[in-house]
Amino acid sequence: MKKCDVIIPVYKSPEWVKLCVYSLFKNTKKEIINNVFLINDCTDELTINCLNNLKEKYSQIVLLQNKENLGFVKTSNRGMRESTADYVLLLNTDCILAKNAIEKLINHCENNKKIGLICPISSNAANLTLEMFPGFSFMDMNSLLEKKFLGKSFDACTVVGNCLMITKECIKKTGYLDEIYGMGYGEETDYQFAAMKKGFEAKVAIDTYVFHKSEASFGNSKEKQERQAKNAKMFFDRWGNEYYKLMEEYKKNDPIEYILKNITEEDKKLSFNFLIYLIGFAQTAGGIHMSTDMVNYLIINGISCNIVYSWYSEEQYNEILLFKPFSIKELDNFKFDKLVSTFNTTTYFMKSYADKYNVPLIYFAQGYEICFYNGKEYGIAELSYKLPDRVLTVSEYLKGKYKSSFGVTSDVISNGINYDLLYKKNQHKKAKTVTFMLRNDFLKGDFLLLDIVRLLMNECSNIEINIMYNADNIYFPVFDNNSIKVNLYKGPLERKQIADILQSSDIFVDASLTEGFGLMALEALASGCVVVVSDSGGINEYLKDGVGGYIIKEVNNVSKYVEKIKLLLNDDKEFQSQLQSIEKFIKNYDYDYVVSKYIDYFKKKYDKKKVNLSLEEKNLYNAVLDDKFRVVEDDKPKKLIYKICKKVPSRIRNFVKKLVAKLYHFTNAT
Repeated sequence: MKKCDVIIPVYKSPEWVKLCVYSLFKNTKKEIINNVFLINDCTDELTINCLNNLKEKYSQIVLLQNKENLGFVKTSNRGMRESTADYVLLLNTDCILAKNAIEKLINHCENNKKIGLICPISSNAANLTLEMFPGFSFMDMNSLLEKKFLGKSFDACTVVGNCLMITKECIKKTGYLDEIYGMGYGEETDYQFAAMKKGFEAKVAIDTYVFHKSEASFGNSKEKQERQAKNAKMFFDRWGNEYYKLMEEYKKNDPIEYILKNITEEDKKLSFNFLIYLIGFAQTAGGIHMSTDMVNYLIINGISCNIVYSWYSEEQYNEILLFKPFSIKELDNFKFDKLVSTFNTTTYFMKSYADKYNVPLIYFAQGYEICFYNGKEYGIAELSYKLPDRVLTVSEYLKGKYKSSFGVTSDVISNGINYDLLYKKNQHKKAKTVTFMLRNDFLKGDFLLLDIVRLLMNECSNIEINIMYNADNIYFPVFDNNSIKVNLYKGPLERKQIADILQSSDIFVDASLTEGFGLMALEALASGCVVVVSDSGGINEYLKDGVGGYIIKEVNNVSKYVEKIKLLLNDDKEFQSQLQSIEKFIKNYDYDYVVSKYIDYFKKKYDKKKVNLSLEEKNLYNAVLDDKFRVVEDDKPKKLIYKICKKVPSRIRNFVKKLVAKLYHFTNAT
């Protein structure tokens, strides 16, 4: 069997590197992969740490280090020189491979020996861009193209370098990428024309689809734009005549136009294993991150699923989505076996849809939601556990609470962490940096954390304090101890930013009054922090007192937290002992392993159960739907206002709400 070496130049964006490598190994037969060259192009420490974790996990990875930042062209050439396989695949870190992508590209080359280089269709690839259809994931797109166009390729006008296969024969005769293109841009097209001059063909495989984010490492800076303009001039000075001639032929036989012309509306109909409903996407909501992570991972593993929403803005959610979520209004356009709700009130909403489509409803409950809003919606939360056909939760603690309080039986799959991104062995001999996260929520104990900061100011010296926070209007304690450095990180923060802060810390403190699982503390443990956390319930799922940290039983007694923090700061042996004990359990929560449990769970078929509601429960059910989700059809003014409000950006709506509230308080005060 022909083998392929995969070359991945790496500069920053560790969250993409992790998914790129994960999808590569999940969606490629092991016997096809020769080596995977991860080449560190003098990237940041967070990314280097991720590369080391990946090297430890996958035996076929070869980790190479550049002594200086060489850019994409020289780094790719270094990998090509190291290659010994029949084929080389140049792969960007923000490119995610679908099922059998490499195998299909090899088959094209084997069936046509004139091919020197070939690339797939992509979600973001200049003239070879085919955006994901509504509701489709990149895996759905790949399956559709494979079904419709297996074995078919088109002549390329310009191949795209985010995922580019080159034959060994082509490399022998054409050489390597021209390093005159510096840090990159245009080098793959230049190489294409050089190869064609040697008699090779350049093709686009329209039976293969990959996801490409684009600009994950370098963004779209002024420097990059200037480099692109300079490189474009070099290319056209060299190949302008040949390019324009080829472009004229390409326009007559455009692969994207061909694909769109031959895909029917019937082809776009999908049938999902399950759909998750989210009211919206928010950067600061941990439950939303959990849902999107789960869908991303399940999609890579071949499970057909997606997220439906009531509102969504790309500007408000800056994390990876390997699928195109769709509005709840489009639900009629798709088939699905199950619906999943993620919050108590959305369970009411999804119950109405599950009954309408006669499918089971699973409530993915991640917290003890009767505590929310200071218990004001206790009855709403209580009924939400009775409405679904199954309840899936994240800890034995929550399972026990649901059973003892409401008589509800639930299934448990413990949370997982992005181990490859987060895991770092703390090399510090002495604890110095203490980190807090304020989450603008009474239940998360922000007031206790600030009180702990105050006491540390009074009782400690020569330490460093990190405070991550989201609230706009917050008055911190007076930082009056000049020997203590305080770093304030205003959110919402991306998860890689949080990971970077945690990996620079020694102690993480959390004083939540209730946690369904306590994922933040688990992430801190993986990042090399000893934790000092409240006995908030779910924390006991993975943490034992004195093994990787301390559990404070007297949740409201801030002196107990400070006592343990000072112990770690002053007793180096105790600090080292706690660090060493983290190694005993942290790998068990690697999301790469946890996802297999989700796969098994969602593959199963579940029956609908008959839900018998009392008159009081029926009234509550309808009241919640009317209050939170329904717009009364005959109430035209209300319906019009609702439609107008939904079109106004959320930041403006929030500003108006605050302004009205201030005016209200002002007029009442006067």
